[in-house]
This record gives sequence, structure tokens and C-alpha cells, in this order.
Amino acid sequence: MRRTFRARRVLAAPVTIAVIVAGGLALSACGIPTQRSASPISTGGTRISLPHTQPTISPCTKSGCVPIDVYFVAASGHLRPAGRVVPRDATLTTIIRSLLSGPTTAEQALGIRTALGAGIQLLSASVTTHKKSATLDFNTHFFTLSGTQEVVGVAQVVYTVNSIMPGAGVTFEIDGGPIEVPVESGALATTIAVHESQYASLLTTTTPTTTTTP
Repeated sequence: MRRTFRARRVLAAPVTIAVIVAGGLALSACGIPTQRSASPISTGGTRISLPHTQPTISPCTKSGCVPIDVYFVAASGHLRPAGRVVPRDATLTTIIRSLLSGPTTAEQALGIRTALGAGIQLLSASVTTHKKSATLDFNTHFFTLSGTQEVVGVAQVVYTVNSIMPGAGVTFEIDGGPIEVPVESGALATTIAVHESQYASLLTTTTPTTTTTP
């Protein structure tokens, strides 16, 4: 039976994943005002990212670093990839928390925002053996999302997961209980797990302009 908002908390151990994706951008936090609807765009192009610079900071010195993409919101209201550089053995938990950190001041100056408010925290993340699906458990601040803001926030998470786990379904939980989330039309998904194809009209192929390290 599908559970909605009231659920008990279940912690899942973070799973180490191999990260092999190109990207380009940064870090910090802010919110995006709710809009009535997202504007459909063409998604036929290729996602483009700027090259990442090789960091020299200590978290990456032992295992080396790899580039990844997290997804924020451009001034147009569409999603765009933002590059991050993380340790090679970074977990999905680390990557989603990088997303939740939001865009940097420099990115904000370019009109880049996030629909995921500062109070939203990831409690745990688990991945199936063959990386076909991921389950993300958030705190109750996830309930602060509503309307278009919720659709865009969910899409940010789904595209970020798929940037390192192509084709993976994503299940959302609040304090350990699975919840239903909306797809791009605003309607609730017919299944608990959602996929990036359900948010395709929200994606832009604009080239990122900055890259940051963890």
C-alpha cells in the first residue's frame, strides 16, 4: 500500500558509488519562488558542461577526484546542470547533500536558483545492487515544497541521481516512509519511483559557466 506523508523513520546505510560523469559549476543555498507552471521546452539537444578544473584540496588527494553534475534552476525556470568535483569514492549521500547546498554566490548572480529550501536535509540514501534505483529519505522540511516549487525540486533530485546512475528510478521518503511526488504536469506519479523522463520538459541544455570543488 502506498503511504503518503506520515511515516516512521528508517535509516539506510549510504552506498559508495563510482562517479563517472562530465559537468561544470558550484555551491551555497537559496530558494526559488513558486510559479504556476513550468514552460515546456525542447529537450532534443545534448546536455553540455564546461570542463572541470582539477582540485588540490585535501578531500581528493587520496582517492583522486571526478566531475559530477547537480541540477539547479536557471533564470528561465528550467533545470540546468551545475558542475561539482568530488572524491572518486563519494557516496550518493555526499552528492545529494552537495545539491542541497545550493548554488554559489557567483551562480546566483547569473540567476541560478534552487527550489530546495535550506531546511531540507537528506537523512539517508540507499542504492540497489545494480544501481537501477535509489531511495532518498528526507526530513519533514521537504513538506515545505508545494505547487511548481515541489515539481521542480523533485526534478532537481531526480536528474542529479540520474547524472551518476543513468536510467535509475528514485523513491522519495520522509522520515523513513515513502511518499508520492508529482511529475512535470503536477499530477502525482502513478508509481512510487519516478524517472527523469517524467520531467523532460523542465530541462534546458544551457552551458554551465562555473565549476567548484567540494
